[in-house]
Amino acid sequence: MEKCMCGRIRQAREPVDYIESMNWNPRNLGKLADGLKYNVPPGTRPLVMHQLGDGSDQIDRLFWGYKPEWYKRSPVINARLDTILKKSPMWRSLLGKRVLVPADGWFEWTGETGDKQPWFIHAKNSEPIYMAAITAWQPGKEDDVEHGFAIVTDASAGGMVDIHDRRPVVLMPDAAREWTSPGTSVESALELLSTARPETAFAWHPVTRQMSNVKYQEPNTNQTSAIQRPIDHRAKS
Repeated sequence: MEKCMCGRIRQAREPVDYIESMNWNPRNLGKLADGLKYNVPPGTRPLVMHQLGDGSDQIDRLFWGYKPEWYKRSPVINARLDTILKKSPMWRSLLGKRVLVPADGWFEWTGETGDKQPWFIHAKNSEPIYMAAITAWQPGKEDDVEHGFAIVTDASAGGMVDIHDRRPVVLMPDAAREWTSPGTSVESALELLSTARPETAFAWHPVTRQMSNVKYQEPNTNQTSAIQRPIDHRAKS
């Protein structure tokens, strides 16, 4: 799986906690099987909100990663906004299949290879965040990498650049609902990506280095004091 920013997320809340802020009304929450919560990597099936198929509110588990049959490289987990705006053939056909990835926050790493420090980035108000994503999902098709999703990313700004030079596009609830609506044109959806929540809406702190292991699934994302050296701006994951 290709490694780039927004390569881990946290989805530790119950599905109902993510849909409340969105006034989202899926018909069946009971269909959701258990999944990873505290340290969710690509190649798994996180919770995803969408209105694909019959146009109703849905929350499902979709495959994180996308690799069309013709693509010869590793699966892609992020879709760069600048690439999307250049009408890349990789993403052009997916812009009508827009979804949200709800989360508590995401993880990034700084430092030298072999001794990287993980950081947890989350909303300052501790509310859920909604990351814009696009997908190749099709009703009735297998939930695999050919029908997976990628999270849209843009350049970081402000202090967040010290953690990583890219970040997911996080939308406010009203914009997030408009992003998923089948009635929103591709042109209008692309304009919504310019309304992402600013870096000032987020806070970040270092967490245990155990988070680097995808098998580590403990709930603790409290700030750690185990910072041995300053951030190295030259060494970003």
